[in-house]
Amino acid sequence: MMKEVTEKEIFETLPVHKAVAALAIPTIISQIVSIIYNLADTFFIGQLGNPYMVAAATLVYPWFTLLTALGNLSFASMCRF
Repeated sequence: MMKEVTEKEIFETLPVHKAVAALAIPTIISQIVSIIYNLADTFFIGQLGNPYMVAAATLVYPWFTLLTALGNLSFASMCRF
C-alpha cells in the first residue's frame, strides 16, 4: 500500500528540484488547460462577429487566470502526496 507523504516530508527527503517539480507540475498542467479553455472561448465568441464580445472575453482572461492561480495555491496546500 502506498504511504501518504506530506509536503514537509517531500521537502525534507527529496532533492530540491524533485520536490519543486512534484508541486509545480500539477499547477503548470492546470494553467495550460486554462489557456486552452480560454482560446476555445475566444474562438467561438469570435465566430459571432461582435468585437465587443471578444474584447470582453479578453479583458476577463487576466482575472480568470489570477483566480485559477489562487485556486492552485490553496489546492496545492491541501494535497497529500
